[in-house]
Amino acid sequence: MDVTPAQLDAWVVSVFPSALDSGHGCESLGDGEATVRWRHDDGLLRPGGYISGPIQFQAADLALWYAVFTVIGIEPMAVTTDLHLTFLRPAVGGDLLATARILRTGRTRVHGTVDLWVDGAPDRLVSHATGAYHRPR
Repeated sequence: MDVTPAQLDAWVVSVFPSALDSGHGCESLGDGEATVRWRHDDGLLRPGGYISGPIQFQAADLALWYAVFTVIGIEPMAVTTDLHLTFLRPAVGGDLLATARILRTGRTRVHGTVDLWVDGAPDRLVSHATGAYHRPR
């Protein structure tokens, strides 16, 4: 994929302006893999300083969308068909990172997983997601 994370973020803003409104952005791209970072914002935290479920869900969904682009190309109509998020421990104390990895690219669907953690603790996952995207024909 010959696009930088910043270029991909700029493209997303041009086709889906609200996607990055809550502080998410592409951190890195690789073959079948993408990482999204949510920049810590005290104003968006739940009571107790917790990074909310919706923030985590959006990070997982965006990371998987970006990872799909690394295997099928940038396709605006690649859409989520399902995404399941399991919370493992409270997410507190810093930026949230979400790394998606593609498991299978089929004719009509692309399946992947996403690991989420707070910056500095990649070995202490705060949530884990599995999901699929529809692959436009």
